[in-house]
Formats: sequence, C-alpha cells, structure tokens
Amino acid sequence: MYKVCFITDSELETGFRLGGGEVFSVKDKSELLDIFRKVLSDEKVGLIGIQEDFFPEIKRSFAKELKDGWPLVIPFPSASLKEGKKDHIAEMIKEAIGYYVKLR
Repeated sequence: MYKVCFITDSELETGFRLGGGEVFSVKDKSELLDIFRKVLSDEKVGLIGIQEDFFPEIKRSFAKELKDGWPLVIPFPSASLKEGKKDHIAEMIKEAIGYYVKLR
C-alpha cells in the first residue's frame, strides 16, 4: 500500500495531520525543494499533495520527475490564495490527453 503525503505551510498542517496523512511543513520556501526531494525519493509514496502556491517552483525544478507521473503530485489551494488561480489538475489532464476538461 502506498503512502499519501502533504507538503504545506504551518497554517494548513494541523488539518492534514488530523486527516491521517504524512505532513511535511515548509517554514520558508528555501527548504521547499529539499522537502520535495526527500518525499519524492520515498518509494512508498504514491500521492503527494502540495500547496498550490508551492507548485510553480516544484514544476520548474522537477519537470522531468513530474512527467514520469509517479508518484502523482496534486496541488491543493492554500488558505491565503486569491480566487482566479489556474486549476492545476485540469491543466495536468489537458497535458496528458490534449483536451481541456472543465472540472466542477
């Protein structure tokens, strides 16, 4: 069975811990890449939930690893993000199948 991990800030950390996932809290963005590299290297991890405002940096730095598709990396909204951000899940689907799918 694979593990589910979350990379988030301290504001959302407690909620994910209560949900039972393994949580890695990023105190500042300078440690983000090291934490992601550590989680990515764990062969037991099947899903990584990452806070949406961290995702652009991860996408830039780990483009090749994300293209492999395993583990699955899914961004989730942070408490501080404003509306109007891109829906990254829909963007990943479009990249995979070539069509935009509107998610409700």
